[in-house]
Amino acid sequence: MSAKLHAPDEQIKDPQVALTFLKEGNERFVSGNTIPRNTNLQDIKVTSEGQKPFAAILTCADSRVAPELYFDQKIGDVFIVRNAGNYADLEALGSIEFATKHLGAPLVVVVGHSKCGAVFTSHDKVTGLSENLQTVLDNIRVNIESCASKEEAVTANVKAQVETLKNNPVIKEVGALVVGAEYDIATGKVSFHN
Repeated sequence: MSAKLHAPDEQIKDPQVALTFLKEGNERFVSGNTIPRNTNLQDIKVTSEGQKPFAAILTCADSRVAPELYFDQKIGDVFIVRNAGNYADLEALGSIEFATKHLGAPLVVVVGHSKCGAVFTSHDKVTGLSENLQTVLDNIRVNIESCASKEEAVTANVKAQVETLKNNPVIKEVGALVVGAEYDIATGKVSFHN
């Protein structure tokens, strides 16, 4: 399979093209046919003058969840925002506003993942943690309180963050497409929400 890849100096304006890049990249990753990484030095040189990512991705800080890898992308392709539980807090929102409005990313993807410790711990209503961590879990809990299972909570959390981003005035103004997805840490497969 010879897919078209994003050139680091190419501005992508169509969110469907951007989404296709991610879907094809995940197919390459899962099949073990990832792109050669022999252009890193060239890409660094090109991106040292500026960046034109085609997607902004909000995902979890979990060490097993690396979007550049599981979407099989290169330097300059994706603008990543990571925190525990892929939560759209003020810092994440500001970063994604920057990616969409100032860098021109036409696509925003919220990627949750299987066995997410932040979501699972929040679902279990654990308390007594450090103040900062407890705040993160309490913010996630608001969106998953009615979920019967931890797995359902992962999906509900993604959907809640997607809605937050869709309703952000800056993201609405630029017309970026916002979608949700989930990464399976056992298979490497990303499933996009409808």
